[in-house]
Amino acid sequence: MRTVAVGFFCAAIGTLCLAPSAAAQTYPSKPVTLVATVPPGGSIDVMARWIGQELGKSLGQPVVVENRPGAGGNIAADHVARSAPDGYTLMITSSSTLTINPHVYRSLPFNPEKSFVPIVIPARLNMVLVVHPKHDVTSVHDLAGRMKADKGKFNFASSGVGTLPHLASELLTMRVGAQANHVPYKGLGPAMNDLLAGQVDFMFDSASSVPHIKAGKLRALAVVGPNRLAAIPDVPTFREIGIDGMETAAGWYGIFAPNGTPRPIVDRLSAEIRKILDMPATKERFIAIGLEPATSTPEELGAALSNDLKQLGQLVRQLNLQLQ
Repeated sequence: MRTVAVGFFCAAIGTLCLAPSAAAQTYPSKPVTLVATVPPGGSIDVMARWIGQELGKSLGQPVVVENRPGAGGNIAADHVARSAPDGYTLMITSSSTLTINPHVYRSLPFNPEKSFVPIVIPARLNMVLVVHPKHDVTSVHDLAGRMKADKGKFNFASSGVGTLPHLASELLTMRVGAQANHVPYKGLGPAMNDLLAGQVDFMFDSASSVPHIKAGKLRALAVVGPNRLAAIPDVPTFREIGIDGMETAAGWYGIFAPNGTPRPIVDRLSAEIRKILDMPATKERFIAIGLEPATSTPEELGAALSNDLKQLGQLVRQLNLQLQ
């Protein structure tokens, strides 16, 4: 009787040990949800839908993009962190959700390094400073001069308190010794709409301003760097015009899974998405909307997260941003 019990116990343990491997071998057997931290229409959403479309082809199952905006990406991140770690719920986000929010919000329902498993960096964030053409400025130095002359009268938009566009504007005013008022929005889309309408004066945008720049509806003054953007190659970097340190506000986009997702599933997702990122059509699409195409291993994404979490924490404290 005892021998039977021991044998049953060993068999049960063996089954448990094989479960993740078996799940990985049959993955995916149903649609996958890719949760975007922003509303529809922004660069993250555009990227998510392209990757989702192509990933669905390679996985043999639909990849559905689900937008869960709000609280600087915290709502989406909390949802994904609480989801089953089975590879069927993924998150695509800008780095600020995981690298800045922990320093801006008093508490978070997730841990940026412990609640998620890194998969891949699909693109890097090289923001462009855009101003409404009603202002007769053609350079960052012109804008700085106007802000100094009209102290407190210039307003800048952002996608929310503590986002990279917010930090970039605060960093700019600090670097040039000027002042401007922050007007936060729930996402870059609403912020861009008000900038186009002239309700705010300038902002840092991740990508969606490129068509408006080319149409003459907005004026691009500089990009964060360290490189110029291929979509607007005539726009200089801040370093090129003599303003150093703006690269601190550079970032990346990342795709993550809930912590505990089996490594074979993570490896397969990473490999399949990297194939998509290597496609010329993907690079062309990303460049067209102002993104810098990129790729990474899960380990490289994890290292970027850890490094930026420390660096941006120092910047948040330096700028003395008010916690939420």
